[in-house]
Amino acid sequence: RGIADCIGVLFAGRDEPVVGHALATIGVAPEGEARVLADRGSASAPDAAFVNATAAHALDYDDTGLDGHPSVVLAPAVLAEGEARGATWAEILAAYAAGYEVWAELIARDADKHHGKGWHPTAVFGAVACAAAGARLRCLDVTQAAHALGIAASMAAGLVANFGSMTKPLQVGWAARNGLDAARLAQRGVTASPDVLESPRGFL
Repeated sequence: RGIADCIGVLFAGRDEPVVGHALATIGVAPEGEARVLADRGSASAPDAAFVNATAAHALDYDDTGLDGHPSVVLAPAVLAEGEARGATWAEILAAYAAGYEVWAELIARDADKHHGKGWHPTAVFGAVACAAAGARLRCLDVTQAAHALGIAASMAAGLVANFGSMTKPLQVGWAARNGLDAARLAQRGVTASPDVLESPRGFL
């Protein structure tokens, strides 16, 4: 239901001005890894996830949970990377669930609400969740998956102060793209600190 809802709000928001601006920053071609806005060309999976997530959050009607909007980040990421990988629907759903569970685990361990500290939880937790989803789709081993989450932790960002502006949906788009990029970097051998999530100077 979360993925279906996300696709619906993507279609509702895909002609919003912010989506046009996001689209202008990526390379769209007839042939690419993943479809952009369903029928407006293709791009790399991270770039497609960026534009599609931005569109799905442009009107702010997407589903809520875990102190944020999990599907608007995860659905565009798993659909784009799944398309790029030729994944089955079952594999896409498993990746969505992996990302959702990582997000839930991090939220449960967070002592103070991110909203209250000025952070946009959807963008912050979404980047790490999408890294987990990307790791699942790319079949990373345990060590690579841990590095993917650690890399994404350094890419996680988004500010409540930008709510009400075009930057809010862009923050969601960046989270989707950054999570997929983190998984790809980890697969290439990029490393991150093993305690980056729980370290006193780390993510939480």
